[in-house]
Amino acid sequence: MTDNATAPIRVTAAVLLILGLLLPWNIHAGLGIPGTPGWVWLVLVVATAMAVTALTIPRLRLALTAPYFVVVLGFVLFAVVQAVRYGGSASIPPGVGPGAWVGVAGALLAAAPAIKGAVVQRLAIVSLVLGVAASVFNLYWRTRFVLPGIGDPDVGTANLATAITATLYALVAVIPVVIGYRWLRSTYLEARLATVLLGASALVAGVLVWVLPVGRDLDAFRGIAQTTGTSGVGFEGFLAWAAAAAIIAAAAVFGTRQPAAAWRGAARKGLLLIAVWCFGTAVLRIADVTLSGVLDLPSPPYNGTALMAFDLLTAVLALWLFINSAGRGAPGRLMISAFVGLFAATVCRLVVGVVLVPRVEPLGPGEPSEVFGNTLVQQITSTFDVALAALALAALVIAVLAPRQRVRRPVKAVRAAEPAPAQPAPVQPAPVQPAPAEQPAPAIVVPTKAPEEPAPARIVRPDA
Repeated sequence: MTDNATAPIRVTAAVLLILGLLLPWNIHAGLGIPGTPGWVWLVLVVATAMAVTALTIPRLRLALTAPYFVVVLGFVLFAVVQAVRYGGSASIPPGVGPGAWVGVAGALLAAAPAIKGAVVQRLAIVSLVLGVAASVFNLYWRTRFVLPGIGDPDVGTANLATAITATLYALVAVIPVVIGYRWLRSTYLEARLATVLLGASALVAGVLVWVLPVGRDLDAFRGIAQTTGTSGVGFEGFLAWAAAAAIIAAAAVFGTRQPAAAWRGAARKGLLLIAVWCFGTAVLRIADVTLSGVLDLPSPPYNGTALMAFDLLTAVLALWLFINSAGRGAPGRLMISAFVGLFAATVCRLVVGVVLVPRVEPLGPGEPSEVFGNTLVQQITSTFDVALAALALAALVIAVLAPRQRVRRPVKAVRAAEPAPAQPAPVQPAPVQPAPAEQPAPAIVVPTKAPEEPAPARIVRPDA
């Protein structure tokens, strides 16, 4: 690629690398995290400086960005080990923060095109394996004490309801990881562009949840993703989506103009993800209301019902758009209005997920922590819900900038297919010098040659 074609890639990579240095990498390290070790800061600064330098030395871009990838891998391995170590206890694992997501996306853009598309296939497999394993482990830690007591006549019903609810939470949390896996493994352009939209939405959500004051209520960990199943989608999904989006964007988005139909197809895939997730969370709200009734918890049932209503509204609207955006029947203005309504619904889900949840008094003077935690009785929303709102906004922008053209049949073809109505006989114009009305017009006879009668047949006999 020429310098003009790679200029947007270099600028975006530099911005993401610097932004990654300004965001937390886990609950123990990063800007704004009290007690961050000095050596960790030094490692992050050096790795970031080397990756930025790679933007000016194309021949060494892979060698200069490799240390950054090693640092990200180290944070991921540390998060996995600590999650297994502290699983089922009161200790909070470190997780992987948005600084790592944003930074790895910038480093991959800086290394482009040295990083090939085959890496996306491997990222998909690793993301799925880690996500499913984390969901299973979290399910085990939540049900290991209630499963033995399911047959008990006194607490068996409560234990069974708890186990079913925990299973539903684990299944719903892993669904986006599975859908993302299918997108990452697909070779279709629509799936690749959908991965770019999802990865970009995840980065925007991580930054907003950490920066905005309300982010602590939207996500108890303020965007520092834990394992999948702890609080919705974990870092196994966010990190893989951000990395894959950077690789695909460097090859298919920057410097090239993709067809509008491909972007519309990517938006439809995003609509399907929104619909599936919101239907799943609606089921979780039903499970919450049922569990509160079984355990006799002081939770107002109308709160769960209202939350479920917003989930269903968003899911139905996203599903309607998914179905109608494939055809040509819905008018363009109606589609745009529906996309606006979908974005508003995703934002309203975030609002009611915070407002309708009761709060409790802090347990101590140091609660909640300066980094994470809130006073909500139950965490309903998550960073992934914010990412879906950003994804709905992206779908709206695509619908406005790349609308589907309605195909109309030609008028002649339609009239030819229909039976022609009876037409009155045309009126002949009057002659220039009309004859008097009382005398009939003389008939003009054109003489014609009488047809000749055929000659009789003659038989010619040859002479003997």
